[in-house]
Amino acid sequence: MAMIPMLLGVLATTGVAAQGGNDCLRLSRAGTQVQGAVRICAGRYRIRDPQEQGVVIIASSGTHLDMTGVTLESGDSLPSGFVGIGIVSRGVDDVEIHGGTVRGYRYGVLLEGGSGHQVSDMTLSGSRSQSLRSTAAEFDQDDWLDIFRPDTFEMYGSGVVLKWTDQASVTRIVATRAQNGIGLFGARRSHIADNDVSGNSGWGIHLWRASHNVIVRNEVHHNVRCESRSYSRGCDSAAILLRERSDSNLIADNDLRYSGDGFFLSGHRPLVNPSVGNLVIRNDASFAYHNAFESTFSSGNTFLDNVADSSRYGFWLGYSSHTLVRGNRVIGTATAGIAIEHGSDNTIAANSIIGGDVGIQLFAPHQGDELSRGYRIDDNVLADLRRGIVLEQTIQVRVRGNLLDGLRDGLVVDTIGGDTEVTGNVFLKAGRWFISAPDLDAGGNFWGTGSVEETAKLVDGRIVLTPWRSAADAGF
Repeated sequence: MAMIPMLLGVLATTGVAAQGGNDCLRLSRAGTQVQGAVRICAGRYRIRDPQEQGVVIIASSGTHLDMTGVTLESGDSLPSGFVGIGIVSRGVDDVEIHGGTVRGYRYGVLLEGGSGHQVSDMTLSGSRSQSLRSTAAEFDQDDWLDIFRPDTFEMYGSGVVLKWTDQASVTRIVATRAQNGIGLFGARRSHIADNDVSGNSGWGIHLWRASHNVIVRNEVHHNVRCESRSYSRGCDSAAILLRERSDSNLIADNDLRYSGDGFFLSGHRPLVNPSVGNLVIRNDASFAYHNAFESTFSSGNTFLDNVADSSRYGFWLGYSSHTLVRGNRVIGTATAGIAIEHGSDNTIAANSIIGGDVGIQLFAPHQGDELSRGYRIDDNVLADLRRGIVLEQTIQVRVRGNLLDGLRDGLVVDTIGGDTEVTGNVFLKAGRWFISAPDLDAGGNFWGTGSVEETAKLVDGRIVLTPWRSAADAGF
């Protein structure tokens, strides 16, 4: 009986009458305001929202909206023309939305401002998505996504958007077959867990000025556009995308496979500011069409125990600094396992990089940009590659404790890298050179040959080999 007075208060606000005396609310028009504990009557509702005010407007803090058994749809048929918002709240706290299906709008659920919101167990697939012009035979530049201007990508639409919220949670929702799944704009301390935001043409989960969020155990695979058998572009699609001061987020245990990029952190200057201090751990971004993991123009990010198999690049970390890449698995990349241009003070440690062209490539191709310097390359396994470690225009590097086996060239260093410290590594087998460098001190390593004289035949340049040790001394 306690439900009845609260429900009557809701009805007085909305001007909508419940039918048959049921303790539920039947929707009939956009702009319906609700508050308190509200259950929408089960059934299918086809309601357009051309003014984008929201079909259901949550009007007060503490509102609990039960959508179980409800399908709310716009009735529009062209995804690129979807407008409106299924459910919206602005400036209130502690909103809970549970159950139901919302589709055919720009946004399924939009929560703007406030704290303590909860969205759970909803199906929000089929929100707005652009019509793609690329075909299987020909790529169209107009399909490229704008990752830099929020006024543009807010127009793209999403299943759920949290905008300037604090401590909101989105759990167990499905937002597929659209352009974007979940968007965080200025959202802080969110909990995004156990959702399915796969199979979209843009971004599964994307962040803009969104910090201290936890994004865990989500299905975020197959988020890609601009791909066919005849070309591979990606158009900045990604499973998870971070931009513009999205700092100190935890990204863990997500399935990011078969996307344009798996994880994409962009600090592309001068258009967006860096994102720093993010922890990316135990995610699988294999089979990315471009980069399994990308992080650019940013610092202090950490990549631990991720899987980055069968992509163009396992890790592309251009202009990154003070970044840790540790314990990751990278098998069968087309171009490079880990590539960093103009990076500094980074640590690459205990990774397994097997199969492909280059294992680790550090370089500085643009004169006048930041130096490539200050690396620690320790305890990695590099096997079955054309080149293991390549240092180009890179200084102040320590290469220590790595295992290099089955490589055409093990370590390649140019004239700039003569100060490279190379010690404690195990060079087992090389098709051409263990080391190729003009001048390098490589004493104190372990070699898969029978003598220092045999090793000397497999190095190119003035390479110091003493003290020389057999690989057997290291247990090989």
